[in-house]
Amino acid sequence: MIQSRYTFTFETESGRSFIMNYLTGALDELEPLERPELESRMKEGNWNDYHLTPYMLERGYLFASAGDEESMIQEKFLEFQDEYDRTAVQLIFSTTYVCNFSCVYCFQESYKEESKILTPEIVDAFFSYVERRFGNEPVRPYITLFGGEPLLGAERYKKNLIYMLEKAKEHDIAICIVTNGYELSNYVPEFQRIGVKIREIQVSMDGSPEMQNHRRPTAGGKPTFDRVSDGIDTALRAGYRINLRMIVDRDNLESLVELANHAQQSGWMDYPQSLFETTIGRNYELHTCQPKANLYDRTTLWQDFVRVAKKHPILAKFHRPQFHGMRYLKENGSLPMPIFDGCPAGKKEWAFDLNGDIFGCTASVGVEKYRLGNIFDEDAVAQPVAAAQFACTDTLETPYSSHFRDDLMQPIANPDSLPGPAEQAIQWARRDVLAIDQCRQCPVSLSCGGGCGVLAANRTGKILSTDCRPVKDLVALGADFYGIG
Repeated sequence: MIQSRYTFTFETESGRSFIMNYLTGALDELEPLERPELESRMKEGNWNDYHLTPYMLERGYLFASAGDEESMIQEKFLEFQDEYDRTAVQLIFSTTYVCNFSCVYCFQESYKEESKILTPEIVDAFFSYVERRFGNEPVRPYITLFGGEPLLGAERYKKNLIYMLEKAKEHDIAICIVTNGYELSNYVPEFQRIGVKIREIQVSMDGSPEMQNHRRPTAGGKPTFDRVSDGIDTALRAGYRINLRMIVDRDNLESLVELANHAQQSGWMDYPQSLFETTIGRNYELHTCQPKANLYDRTTLWQDFVRVAKKHPILAKFHRPQFHGMRYLKENGSLPMPIFDGCPAGKKEWAFDLNGDIFGCTASVGVEKYRLGNIFDEDAVAQPVAAAQFACTDTLETPYSSHFRDDLMQPIANPDSLPGPAEQAIQWARRDVLAIDQCRQCPVSLSCGGGCGVLAANRTGKILSTDCRPVKDLVALGADFYGIG
């Protein structure tokens, strides 16, 4: 009899204790008197003559043998991959590195290309590449327009973006847009005229009018709150889905309360979640330095969020954090399926820029060391794409079985530095928690999915390394926040 590698315990701030397992989806609150003996048994691995052993076997905290657990891991992994296969590929297209804002924390500042403009030739080549490379996907891919800022007001930018939207309509490909929202009101009529399908418009706002205008002014220093708010109003009234995203650090967290009040007064929160949702993104160092004193680590961010939300309940209504499955459990009565891969780069996400360069994801687009090829260079394009497909299918007796065949788990060449494009593509395709040694033994890896591959590679030089998340801390916060138990 063995303890599952994914069984762990945690204690909430209110003093309640839980035992949990993301592989089996089990979660139980512990009686206070039970915890000392349980944790002693877990430490010693001794489950003989323990009155809870039958229950723990039934719930999947224990397995009769290591082979039984490996069988369940494989079963759950294949279920995950089956669901993953039915997920549409996201094709991120960075239409420009130019932006009409001058945000205080912009991570793209170091590699903007001011003079480069999207052209119809690049747009045509991109759609031709998409049809060749992704035309046979079981689910039609969609395109996310990114930047810089994709919705620029100057005619020389706008006419070419409109051409891209027209081509998306022609190819029956849906669009998402990541925008600062400043020109959104001017673009909504164009969306309607063209008839392109818009899956979502993600708009960033950072708090109160004063905070937004300080953190996210125009490039010329003008305020932006009112105009961005008007853009959101216009888009919602036109029936487009808004994902309102806040970039948070210690400077602006409390000002989200005023933004929440504004959202309620504006009627945004009256829309169903299918049309209006909020997301909080943590301001952090990606490729350039930030003033560290202002930055949150993940645990402290959500501790402070909970503190402010208790004081101002409107914030908890405005944004409902995931807390690694606790929100899902509250809303659905069960934990979500295990996440074997939290990094879609080079699998379900690809990124492109207006130079035709190909990258694995949003976090790597525009960074030369992560460039995988170019849509205009047939050799360069074929090499990483073919390598990624080879890694996923051609070497395997059955799809996705490589993690259960020791002969295919060979060490990656040059483990201490990023490899060239072809081998990078293989590593992005292989990256999941069963391919990363540290994740294979981590009890919470099936919630974080190994984290962000770019952050991991930036830190270690290895794509197949971890970007760890404080899952136990956040689950504990969420259990109290949502009244689990």
